[in-house]
Amino acid sequence: RTKEVASSGPFRDRQSRQGDIINSSIWYVGAPVSNLTRLGYSEFRSGHKDRLPMIYVGGNDGMLHGFSTADGNEKIAYVPQGVLPSLARLTDPAYNQKHRFFVDGSPMTGDVNLGSNTTPNWRTMLVGSLGAGGKGYFVLDVTNPGSFTAANAASLVKLDRTRSTD
Repeated sequence: RTKEVASSGPFRDRQSRQGDIINSSIWYVGAPVSNLTRLGYSEFRSGHKDRLPMIYVGGNDGMLHGFSTADGNEKIAYVPQGVLPSLARLTDPAYNQKHRFFVDGSPMTGDVNLGSNTTPNWRTMLVGSLGAGGKGYFVLDVTNPGSFTAANAASLVKLDRTRSTD
């Protein structure tokens, strides 16, 4: 905040560190709850019954955010590729008068077998979109949110098909 205009800095003054959330709905992910009868799913469900519950939401600060419901701490903040060319706009002192959408779509999740019918590999995948912020979607592996780290961040991104509208 020392670099914001109010502190004689070059960057816009923000009302909050968290970007505004306008059209994105909050999505809760706890223990797997499906009763799928597919091979390996019951083991996946029981193996993740105590996983860290999370809420995910898109923000117009250019990120999909994931917060622990246990303590409210942010565990992940993903910036889709299509947003990168426009991020500098967020620092513009006039941004508050020229608001722009970034990650405005609502995320959702599902359990998916990435293995085969004989060797299943169940994962919980999150699909998000830019909504009014641009075109495309991205897919993140959110199976183990308790183990999100900077070191494994790149492995969580399974697909990013977003593009800038600039």
